[in-house]
Amino acid sequence: MIVGSEGRLGVITEVTVQVHRIPARREILAYLFPNWKAGLEAMRQISESDATPTVTRVSDARETGFSFATAKESRGISKLVTQGLQRYLKARGWTIDQMCLSFIGYEGSASHVARQKKLVGAIVRKHGGIGVGKGPGILYDQKKFDTPYLRDFLLDRGAAADVSETAAPWSKLLGLYEHAIESANRAYEEIGVKGWIMAHLSHSYHTGACLYFTFAFAHDDDPLKQYDIVKSAIQQAFIDSGATISHHHGVGLEHAPWLEQDISAGGVAVMQGLFDSADPTGTFNPGKIIAR
Repeated sequence: MIVGSEGRLGVITEVTVQVHRIPARREILAYLFPNWKAGLEAMRQISESDATPTVTRVSDARETGFSFATAKESRGISKLVTQGLQRYLKARGWTIDQMCLSFIGYEGSASHVARQKKLVGAIVRKHGGIGVGKGPGILYDQKKFDTPYLRDFLLDRGAAADVSETAAPWSKLLGLYEHAIESANRAYEEIGVKGWIMAHLSHSYHTGACLYFTFAFAHDDDPLKQYDIVKSAIQQAFIDSGATISHHHGVGLEHAPWLEQDISAGGVAVMQGLFDSADPTGTFNPGKIIAR
């Protein structure tokens, strides 16, 4: 409880951690799906199967296109392989600008990894997906922590960028995704800018998954006001779709206005009572989580 309280219930001064052995084998494989719906359904079936991958990620077509557009230019044999893959996918009836890139990770003994790959591979093929090897997965593993720094790069060049993540049951994910995209685009129209939004599924569970949205736009002389309009539209879309206001980034100040819609007035009252009991003078990180 204290871990998720953002400092409202106290300060952690000491922890005990559990240490795990480094797995004998770790592989991140890349897959392509013909479209977003197929990728989502594959992730759902993987979560319900006997497979236990450590990474289950699939990007929508927008983020997939972004990833390919910002990758290093292919040369030599690599370029020929890429061109051959595109011809192969088109021959299978794929629309290239709808395909979705997925990364799935496996850890454990050699035999465990082999079995997991076999289980996942069958599900991927069932939904029209294909494996494209270890190369993209190795690059993803190396660069996954670099992407957040794009925000500072964009800010220096007159563009505002940020993320919003949420979680919802599997049955609501597709509608949630569509509503968030539509809401962001309406917000861009409202403030009169050409904006961008893309998403990926980042975490899978038996009951549902996390969708992680990235948005950006070129701002004018009042970027904070414009940012609030776009961010608010996306967050309200989460609530209206029956999703949470956050998955792992927390509530803090920015998401607090939506907390009551997320957990109900009774839920907020329970939390407020807990905060009042543990910190009656309001010393620990006041004002966070509950917008009062």
